[in-house]
Amino acid sequence: MAARAPWYRDAFAAARINVGRAHRPEDLGGFFLTPEILKTRPEALLTETPELAIESSGTSGHVTRVYLSRRELEYNARQGGLMLGLYGLGRGDRLLSTLGLDWGLGSLLVERLMRYTPVFSMVVGRVDPLEAYTRLAEYRFNVIVSDPFWLARLTEIARERGRPGPMKLLIGGGEGVTPRTRAELETFWGALVCMTYASTEAATILGFECTHRTGYHVNEFDFCVELADADSDGYGEIVLTTVSRRVMPLIRYRTGDVARWVLEPCACGLPFRRLSPLRGRLDEQVSCAWGNLHSDFFEPLLATVPGLANDWQVALYERDLSTVVQFRLELAGDAARRERAVQAVLGALQRTRPDAWLAYCQRLIDLDVVFFEPGTLRTGRKLLRLVDERLNGPPAWVARATRGVVPR
Repeated sequence: MAARAPWYRDAFAAARINVGRAHRPEDLGGFFLTPEILKTRPEALLTETPELAIESSGTSGHVTRVYLSRRELEYNARQGGLMLGLYGLGRGDRLLSTLGLDWGLGSLLVERLMRYTPVFSMVVGRVDPLEAYTRLAEYRFNVIVSDPFWLARLTEIARERGRPGPMKLLIGGGEGVTPRTRAELETFWGALVCMTYASTEAATILGFECTHRTGYHVNEFDFCVELADADSDGYGEIVLTTVSRRVMPLIRYRTGDVARWVLEPCACGLPFRRLSPLRGRLDEQVSCAWGNLHSDFFEPLLATVPGLANDWQVALYERDLSTVVQFRLELAGDAARRERAVQAVLGALQRTRPDAWLAYCQRLIDLDVVFFEPGTLRTGRKLLRLVDERLNGPPAWVARATRGVVPR
């Protein structure tokens, strides 16, 4: 493989690694593959001719791109049958998938997985939850596969209009789910919420929760998983090596996700090791209805705000079942000036990010803006531009805001 992939050949030579002596990923010492290579030079990792590609849902800069053969995609999809079998799904169940139908992995993988099961299914892409609600009873769907934010919005609609029928299982992917949101969904639908851990780089489900929901069982048929630079509590960066991929194998790929091993055996009896829920990421990336966000997603949205100071921050938190994107802006002036700032943000969102605007209009995500006096946001040397506060909520200092605005 090293001889066929230019990047591996050069990287191993530069690190003076004799791959013939490596029997485990750990034997490669300090060698790692970083996300930057998959964003800027993915073709340099090819060892065979590809037949298709998938991309990440990145919102700015270079997207992550992975190449596969059709055989690899079909194999990855069939592996998901183990998960459905553990959930007890079979003939008589009716599954709806509303994962994104775009350049990414979600619906592509589910649609092919369902070809190998007797389950009635419809893979429709990320339709409006209101539109899906009107069809739940008609098709008698009792299993839904979707993103947590989409499931949360569907639940809000069903609370207002009535639960359309019994539900057996909700399968989440794309992002994590907070314990509070999971409890709300399970209580309303009377069904378990089981999460999956998948990624563009893995090109399949890397791990999944069983019905005991005490961590992600890792797919050790197809991946060697390590935790790099673990701290005293065992949390480290998830590093994966593909076992069965031939077109574009990944060796010690640093995912940026942080988790730890769950050491206790699982009551389900599966022998696979388990990863804890993700504690976070090493960078400022967060995932939500707007995709994988980086701080530079927001820079063009704020560029047209008149009088905006240099310091600003965007935070994600939960309000009821909705994820809220909160803009924290330093701006002096009266209510009229604050309103102009809000309208500038909304106008830029509609013009430059039409997919994000659609998700906002469908109420898959909410938005509010809070204002601070110039010079008050930064309390240390570094101000994080993008923070994820969905687990614990906004910090107390946000109450210092001079005024908040919720767009309507």
